[in-house]
Amino acid sequence: MTVKEGPLRKGRPGDGGSGRIVKAVMRSRLWRWGSVWCILMLLTCESIGAASPRDEEVLGKIREKALHMYTKYDGVLSRRDTVSRQYDSRSGKLLATYRIVVLRSEYFYRRPTYVTLQYFKDGKELPVDQYRYRTRPPVYPPFDRDNDKNYTVRLKGAVLLKGRKCWEVEILPKERSARHLSGIALFDADTLDLVCLEGTVSSLPIGVRRVYMKLFFKSLQDATVISHGEIQFDIHVPLLYPHKRFVNTFTSSDERLIPKGG
Repeated sequence: MTVKEGPLRKGRPGDGGSGRIVKAVMRSRLWRWGSVWCILMLLTCESIGAASPRDEEVLGKIREKALHMYTKYDGVLSRRDTVSRQYDSRSGKLLATYRIVVLRSEYFYRRPTYVTLQYFKDGKELPVDQYRYRTRPPVYPPFDRDNDKNYTVRLKGAVLLKGRKCWEVEILPKERSARHLSGIALFDADTLDLVCLEGTVSSLPIGVRRVYMKLFFKSLQDATVISHGEIQFDIHVPLLYPHKRFVNTFTSSDERLIPKGG
């Protein structure tokens, strides 16, 4: 039966034909709206799941630059000047202020090394051998040869950082570990140089309650190196480091790229 849409006459008591017409029209309208809804959902899912050609092009060029750096260099040697403030993580009370100046070799794939040049606590200079910070292996670098194994990366769009147009890239870890990064990276929209990296690690080491980092980068020859930043972490190790928060701000200078095998 073909149902024509239009004004419906009011049925008389006992007139079953009118009721059947109303039900048929309602079923027809519901079917049509349901079909439209399904089509919209399919289109939406497709647009979310697939990266645009522009996204693929930008991410591909970023990865190309990163691979060149990781292939040509082992890391960066720099002079790093750090101010470390220690707080009670519960009350926020400042407990101590340290200043450490080191000559630091930051490697892409292995634990960094350093030589302590100066060490201060609350303004008083101490012997450099009293500074015994134990370094950790670095996070797995995004956009290197193992990027697809370690991360999912997504281009979120363009943003401004102090008037500088950048591409914002989300970095999502595929595993939970202290070496898998989770955060946001900003790349210069013109040069695709790394500008800023902000985030945490996907799993915290034993005794660590929170980690936050915000690092800024600058260009050096055909690579990008850390220029300055801030790293925060909360530690709770009963008796040794109960309820401690460290806020470390640092600047790097005299940077030199370490060639492969150098």
